[in-house]
Amino acid sequence: MVKIGFSLQKEYDCPISQVIENLSNAGFSAVSPAWSSELDLNLIAYCANKYNMEIQSLHAPHVKSALLWDSKEPLAYKFQKSITDCIIDCANFKIPTIVLHGWGGFDYNFQAESLDFEVFDQIVNLAEEKGVSIAFENLEGEEFLEALLNRYTDRKHVGYCWDSGHDHCYPHKLNFLESFGSRLIMTHIHDNFGLRDPNGIPSGADDLHFLPFDGNINWESEIKRLKSLPKQNILNFEFKKRSASNAAYDLIYDQLSTEEFILLAGKRAQKIAEIYEQQ
Repeated sequence: MVKIGFSLQKEYDCPISQVIENLSNAGFSAVSPAWSSELDLNLIAYCANKYNMEIQSLHAPHVKSALLWDSKEPLAYKFQKSITDCIIDCANFKIPTIVLHGWGGFDYNFQAESLDFEVFDQIVNLAEEKGVSIAFENLEGEEFLEALLNRYTDRKHVGYCWDSGHDHCYPHKLNFLESFGSRLIMTHIHDNFGLRDPNGIPSGADDLHFLPFDGNINWESEIKRLKSLPKQNILNFEFKKRSASNAAYDLIYDQLSTEEFILLAGKRAQKIAEIYEQQ
């Protein structure tokens, strides 16, 4: 059976050691923390080892990802420093993958002929030097993802992280799994109701990070597509107990304790893993 992994967030009402114990009890075999300078990786590594779990990846900071396209912007290098530190932590803790956003925001003007790859080149070169894979994730700004994966098409340590929720709720022209699936490194699996604005205006509030079967993604179809791609030894799930939406009807896990939420998450993730194995 394929293993299941869990993207660790910063939203829990109990110590991270308890969260990891709960994840182990719920059947998860790997964790993927969101990196920050305050992250206690020593503690996470200790807890993961205690429960015979892997650290599958670190998720790089992403709030200012758009800055990385402007090598003349001083703040770009300040933000790059956090990504550099994340890569170094991956190397030091033998974590194989960093997940990276290649863009952030719905408002942009993509001009292929004037793209500035200088900062990304430095990041890609450092990751290669440190033996760390980079998985670029699909989100808004699909053109930037395509540009990055095309530029680094011959770099074996650069690939793709498929985010099922972003694929479903953000408008796009690309079939991400068809275009980049051969370079799939890992997954961010979660559910939502797609783009809900009747005028087709995208919103971060649609990115609900629900458990599978609590939104309207067709999982039989999506897992069939996923199964046709390179075999995944771990399916990673990126769930959030509290979504980005403040609407009461989107806060469906608010009454659950962290332990209850994780137990339910484990059951749903195992169901997806079963579908994956049966396809």
